[in-house]
Amino acid sequence: MSQKPSQTQGPDTPGAGPPEAARPAVPGAPSPESSRPQPRILVVDDEPHVVQIFQDLLAQRGYEVDSSSNGDDAIVKVTTGSFDLVLTDINLPGVDGLEVVRAAKAADKDTCVILITGYASTTTAIDALRQGAYDYITKPFDLWETAKAIERGLESRFLVIENRRLVTSLEDANRELQQHEQILSRMVKEATQRITALYEAGKEISTSLSRQATLEVIVNHVAKLVGAEASLVFLYDTDAGEYVAEAGVGVPLEKLKTYRFGNGVGLHGQSVRNASPVRYATLADTIGVEGFLTELTAQSALVVPLLTNENVLGTITALRRSGRGFTPDDQELLTMFASQASIAVTNANLYERTKELDRMKSEFVAVVSHEVRTPLTSIKGSLELLGDERFHLLPPPQKELLSICQANTERLITLINDILDFSKLESSKLSLNFESVEVGRIVPEAVDHIKNLAGIKGITIDIHMEGTAGVIEADPMRVAQVITNLLGNAIKFSPENGKIEVWARGSEEEVSVAIKDYGKGISQRDLSRLFQRFAQLDSSTTRKAGGTGLGLVISKGIVEQHGGKIWVESGLGKGSTFSFSIPRLRESSEDGSEDLTSESKT
Repeated sequence: MSQKPSQTQGPDTPGAGPPEAARPAVPGAPSPESSRPQPRILVVDDEPHVVQIFQDLLAQRGYEVDSSSNGDDAIVKVTTGSFDLVLTDINLPGVDGLEVVRAAKAADKDTCVILITGYASTTTAIDALRQGAYDYITKPFDLWETAKAIERGLESRFLVIENRRLVTSLEDANRELQQHEQILSRMVKEATQRITALYEAGKEISTSLSRQATLEVIVNHVAKLVGAEASLVFLYDTDAGEYVAEAGVGVPLEKLKTYRFGNGVGLHGQSVRNASPVRYATLADTIGVEGFLTELTAQSALVVPLLTNENVLGTITALRRSGRGFTPDDQELLTMFASQASIAVTNANLYERTKELDRMKSEFVAVVSHEVRTPLTSIKGSLELLGDERFHLLPPPQKELLSICQANTERLITLINDILDFSKLESSKLSLNFESVEVGRIVPEAVDHIKNLAGIKGITIDIHMEGTAGVIEADPMRVAQVITNLLGNAIKFSPENGKIEVWARGSEEEVSVAIKDYGKGISQRDLSRLFQRFAQLDSSTTRKAGGTGLGLVISKGIVEQHGGKIWVESGLGKGSTFSFSIPRLRESSEDGSEDLTSESKT
């Protein structure tokens, strides 16, 4: 054993600091109330009085202290035991303090090791720091400073352990969070897929107003949305007083109409009566199942009512013949789809009803117009004979009455023709006879046809026919009808002894006709009301000028059927200019053919 002079300054040694009783508490020293375990410290030194000093010092601070007098014993203890801090001299009998450092760090990498060294072996102590030692103190050392170094070392160890615990907890929390995130991502993905499928289904069932086509789309999407092997749509049949299957997939279509149920009967009747979905996983164990469900060998069923604000239109039925039953998610998804389907079915029913009413209206207009035309033809012929001076000489009063009758007869005939044309335009049945015709012939003929009406008010009509007008491919009778309607409108709203101007000009692609009057004009607010059915802009003017209010609507329809457009420019006190343009050549149909139809005669 090497002889080393004692360089330790005890409590009574000058410069050793205040005695224990008077010494203030060391910052960070554990208290009896501390939740940390009692630190275990190993003191390794070959000088017994140094070991004793450290044991007394550390015991006062509540530490559990063990000691070794040589390196070999210290290595055994750090290998077999557990110490929070090892306080060792570098120069020891046997192995030196560096081996103790290595053994302690190998046993527990968090063990705090503080070296005791002399000035001559400071380099060795620094080398020990590189190998994992926490700190070193040099002899002679101050117990107070040594105690603070020990406190710092223990605090460092506990912080490292706590940090590792927190890191472990954080890693566990992160793993749990990742698991929740994966679950949430899966749920969001599934929800997104369902919403997307629902959106696409809703978009598709809204593309058609055909009732049967809508029902076919509905049953196909029911099978896709909830993975059904068969699906049906039942709608209420007023005549039968029952709900009848109108469309289905995965079922015998030839027997479709035989699948029906009454209100309150079976699973479907229960859904209709309660206006809520019905879901059964095992139909074989269910009482009161409809016969057709047994016939279709359905194992599980999901029935969702088609609800409107007023009643239950019917039901959507999804069936599975094997596997698991329908889930609450399936029920929720199909319920949302049923809301969209109800709107689509209602719209399709309204459309079908509207088409039926439109057909009935067209038939009624045609029949009434035909029945009215027959007596009007006789009345008109008789009035013309009575007014012919070659056969009858009438006094002026009677002649005036006869003129009034003839004028009103013409008005009735015009009214009937307007109603018929309007009805044909609405039903897209106004046929056109296309041919190549000179614009220079159509315009003057239309003006001549209405000159007598203009002459009654002393109105002159000036025609400005430009050489660019040329030839167009159109129905000359219908184009003349448009010009006549616009001229008649201009005459109605022109002052007595006024003037109307007609321009016809063309370009390489189209021909345009403009008719300008010098009446009181139309306000900007009323321009938007033009070309609307039965529209009259001023009630007083209406009573004075008369008319059905269909002339502009019919003109617009004829021009658009020619592929052209019609518009107006006007202002109060500036008169009005009605213009329309028609392409020189008729547009071909989508298949490249030209639909040359003949005007039907009524």
